[in-house]
Amino acid sequence: MRRIKQLANAHLVYPAACHTRFEHSLGVLHCATLMARQLEIEGDDLTTLRYAALLHDVGHGPFSHVFEAPMREVNGKDATHEAITRRIIQEDEEITPILGEAAEDVVAVLSEDRNGILHQIISGNIDADKLDYLRRDSYHTGVAYGNFDLERVRHTLRKTKKTRFRQREDLAVHEKGIDAIESFRLARFLMYAQVYYHHTNVVANGMLQRAIRVAIRDRVVDAEKLRNGKDDFLERYLALDDARLLAQVLTRPESTAADLVMRLERRDLFKRGYESNVSQEEDYLLRYQLGTKFTPERAQTIERAVAEECGCDPDYIVADLVKIENSLFKSASTLLEEDKFPFLIERKDGTVTEIDSFSTLTYNGEPRTIFYLFCPEEHREMVQERAGEIIAGTIG
Repeated sequence: MRRIKQLANAHLVYPAACHTRFEHSLGVLHCATLMARQLEIEGDDLTTLRYAALLHDVGHGPFSHVFEAPMREVNGKDATHEAITRRIIQEDEEITPILGEAAEDVVAVLSEDRNGILHQIISGNIDADKLDYLRRDSYHTGVAYGNFDLERVRHTLRKTKKTRFRQREDLAVHEKGIDAIESFRLARFLMYAQVYYHHTNVVANGMLQRAIRVAIRDRVVDAEKLRNGKDDFLERYLALDDARLLAQVLTRPESTAADLVMRLERRDLFKRGYESNVSQEEDYLLRYQLGTKFTPERAQTIERAVAEECGCDPDYIVADLVKIENSLFKSASTLLEEDKFPFLIERKDGTVTEIDSFSTLTYNGEPRTIFYLFCPEEHREMVQERAGEIIAGTIG
């Protein structure tokens, strides 16, 4: 933590072959700085932006996004890593003195209800986070899907001018960079379709998340220590890293949580007992129920019903619904309806419009939705035979 001020004011070389969470933060810091230089953001705004880039993910718990759902189950839907990040910046005894008066400005940049160009650089359509993780993850997974022309994207970034109708500066792209932006948008979609939501990654995350939930249910992990209303919440939360969480889970080998973790360590992953491309389901009612009415409660109902029919422990049946959404290709009107910001393009004459009038790739369809039931290998055949009928009867 003591290096925050030093890092925020340093000139960094891009750490191309690094993949830890801290190194990702450095990559985001670097990308945000490149964007700021292009947009001529200087002085206090630049310092605030760099602090925000370095700290934007400091609120993540163990195993990043996997831990977030159990945290919300303990604390309610507002217990997001973004909210915890803002709290850490405001309350942590190491960070707050370093940031000083800039702390509240950093929190403002990271606030979800805040817009304007600094926020858009950290969390927007073309933000420093995506510019870093797409290329980084593509490199480390050995695939080409996440590659795009970062330098071309950066050189075509622009700030919109304030007018009497628009009282703030927003992030835009010059029209000569449209092809680079199309490549960037496509890279994000393909990384989600082929890497982040690949069934092997989905089942591994599902097993780990199930292990955490079972550990909390069986009181192997004390839920009271995760409640964010406690005075010592931040101290306990920041002390709980990946290794400490796994060590806690493994202290009770009789719990299915420990067995799930050991299976992950052995790479003994659950298999796909049932898989359905929901948009292609012939039964319209089943398609509707899975596509629009699927909830964690329904998932548990399906898991219990399948487990009972197949003679399996419900902890070993994992239902998951994956929605691969082409969100960056949504039309401007759709994004605005969802309270999100559209892509802006600066024409050669200096006027600004949405990307829809330049792009032929605007997407208004439904997301690619896949329903999975994962189970141990020994139960796979029976789950394959009975799952469809059980699901239809459970959610109809």
